[in-house]
Amino acid sequence: MAIEKPLFMKILSRTDINVRLSIPTKKKICFLNFQNQHKVEFQVKDDNGKVWVFCCSIRKKKGYQKPVLSKGWLPFVRCWKLEIGDGVRVYRMMDKDDKEYYRIEVIKRRDSPLVRNHDAEEPSALAVASYGDVEEEAYEVGGEFLMNA
Repeated sequence: MAIEKPLFMKILSRTDINVRLSIPTKKKICFLNFQNQHKVEFQVKDDNGKVWVFCCSIRKKKGYQKPVLSKGWLPFVRCWKLEIGDGVRVYRMMDKDDKEYYRIEVIKRRDSPLVRNHDAEEPSALAVASYGDVEEEAYEVGGEFLMNA
């Protein structure tokens, strides 16, 4: 049986479905190892077993590097017919042979237990997110999940 560790969840915005996916990060640290590069390709398996190759890039400037998925992301969006308000969850997986891989789960808006609140001042949903070895509560505000410190 595979071991699953949630990395992030994102409710998709217009930019996420038309241009690139902005990856939410905790303490400005991305889950990928860039090894002094500004982009890295990695494979992600969807719930149908299809493997996607995404390119994640960060800004070359120092400071907040704002990781985004570009290459491979828009074909994934089209294949899954993702819309504004749908969500994705990304997991780090470890199979029985200790091989590590990533999995992406699509959460269609109509199937999601999250209720959208159009008042961006108020949290509209509660989720549990895991970053590193710590689980924390996250509140959705305006399509982003904000972590309790």
